[in-house]
Amino acid sequence: MNEREALREIIVWASAYPSAVFPEPDFDKARAALEAAGISMDALHGSWARHLMKGVLELARDGVDVGE
Repeated sequence: MNEREALREIIVWASAYPSAVFPEPDFDKARAALEAAGISMDALHGSWARHLMKGVLELARDGVDVGE
């Protein structure tokens, strides 16, 4: 994959979850439900962000020559 293809894939990923299909949740309700189950919203966000950025990093590494 070259740089242009990698950027194209990142753009596709960034557009994959439109709010018209996946509306924003009620975060107060979500926080209360998660905390009732012993899970913090911060832990959930951190896990999701790591997963997402790992995928973006893999696309970038595949498409960009960093000289390593």
